Amino acid sequence: MNNYTKTLADGLSAYEQRNYKQAAEIWAVLANQGDAEAQFSLGVMFKNGIGVPQNDTEAMGWLRKSADQNHEHAKLIVDVIDRESEDNIPVPPQS
Repeated sequence: MNNYTKTLADGLSAYEQRNYKQAAEIWAVLANQGDAEAQFSLGVMFKNGIGVPQNDTEAMGWLRKSADQNHEHAKLIVDVIDRESEDNIPVPPQS
């Protein structure tokens, strides 16, 4: 069975068996096909460096794609990260 015939459940099964690389590979195929749940899962893996190299830019890309499809958890995470980013922008001194 190749990755193209695998499902979200196959990715979850691999993840639960701690085969993170395989889970990421399965979810990457599905995420690239537009699956919001796979995009969310892959984004979380990139955010935490699980099965893939930690990469905040890649994580946010997948999480935003998922959030754009109204995935509730992705929307919450993106909102929190965006707010944290706004809080960390230095305010220029007033002259």
